[in-house]
Amino acid sequence: MSIHERLNRKPRVLVYDIETSPHLVYTYELYNTSVRPDQIVEPSRLLCWAGKWVGGKRVQFYSEHHHDREVMIDALWHALDEADIVIGYNHKGFDNKHAMREFVTSGLGPPSPWQDVDLLKENRRLFKFASNRLGYVTDALGLPTKIENAAGLWLRVLQGDDQAWDQFKAYNVQDVRATEALAEWLWPFLRLPHAGLWTGQRRSCPACGGTDLTPMGKAYTKTASYARLLCSCGAWMKVLANGETRQV
Repeated sequence: MSIHERLNRKPRVLVYDIETSPHLVYTYELYNTSVRPDQIVEPSRLLCWAGKWVGGKRVQFYSEHHHDREVMIDALWHALDEADIVIGYNHKGFDNKHAMREFVTSGLGPPSPWQDVDLLKENRRLFKFASNRLGYVTDALGLPTKIENAAGLWLRVLQGDDQAWDQFKAYNVQDVRATEALAEWLWPFLRLPHAGLWTGQRRSCPACGGTDLTPMGKAYTKTASYARLLCSCGAWMKVLANGETRQV
């Protein structure tokens, strides 16, 4: 069952990924050096982004090469503004912050708030893979995985090479597909916004909103115990005194 089916088609869930340019700087050393702000020739910028609405088929893609920069940034702003839940891989520490810089320097206000599900943070919290890189984790789970960048691709992209941009687009789009596949696989494990916020059923499974729940004994804290349920999606939950469910 897909995330979209589990969530009863209620929240808007966006999976997205961005690619940025490196800083262009003057430097006297190649190793163990620091760069002062006055040595920056051109700061990092958003080159492109790809995003997919969970439940949809198409991955949308915008870039400074294929579109006007204003169009690219505006499209990202509107996608995040429409989202209830945003899924990414290290997107809270990277993608979101680069996006917000682009918005504020473009004179845009903040998009409407959303809930983040950062799969890198969840992997670090839950598991001990030998590497937490997206491609390593998806490979380990037998899922659709990343495309490796060809040598020199970034330089060719920055030079405006059309063929390089075709490869770069495929790389960005595949990152989104791999991230969505990983989210689907890990859904019962994740700390998620309660699905009942959108379905209106706070006594359903917090992860998927389903009601196919099996009693499975008790869940214990240091000072209390709660009825424990297992959903058919694989998520565990406890039942509060008011009958509402919470993840355990």
